[in-house]
Amino acid sequence: MRIKDLKNPWRDKWQNASFRGERFFVEGDMRSSGRRVVVHEYPKRNVPYSEDMGRVAVQIKVQGYLIGPKYLDLKNALIAALEKDGPGMLRLPLPYQMADIKVMVNSYSVTEARERGGFCTVDMQFSEYGDPSYREVISTGEAIDKSANDLEKELTKQRQQGDASYRAKLRQMYPYSQIYAGTRQWLARRNAVGDTQ
Repeated sequence: MRIKDLKNPWRDKWQNASFRGERFFVEGDMRSSGRRVVVHEYPKRNVPYSEDMGRVAVQIKVQGYLIGPKYLDLKNALIAALEKDGPGMLRLPLPYQMADIKVMVNSYSVTEARERGGFCTVDMQFSEYGDPSYREVISTGEAIDKSANDLEKELTKQRQQGDASYRAKLRQMYPYSQIYAGTRQWLARRNAVGDTQ
């Protein structure tokens, strides 16, 4: 009887590891994350307050290796994939929820030894790529000015329609209106300086 003949759920799910489609073998891997916690401690109080600021980006460390008569070709292909711009898909033998993850390469190191021909180890560190969609929204001065105009139009419309909650909304929006006013003044000064140049 061979080891692969023994049926185990984890063995049935095992898969080949790869990064950007370039395969490698895995000696071990480690995934780390958690919560971004800010601990608030106050004078004369024995009880602190720990504030949850969201999840920590997933970090993955992989101890990989390449072996065999074609290991040089495999090594070159893997290094090229690791040094390529942008994120790439990482597949591990038994990842969390058996899902590939899009990552950025933090660093890698390739180790070869005289007494171990046809073999090299590849230590890799990755960071979760996440969702970059928020980068599409840029809070420029013009965008803030537009938001201020939209807010004023909405409040004016509610006042004209006799909305009973108008005054309560106005009180809630007052701090933001002050910020918008300051931003408009800054934009006006910036544009005036630009016109004189």
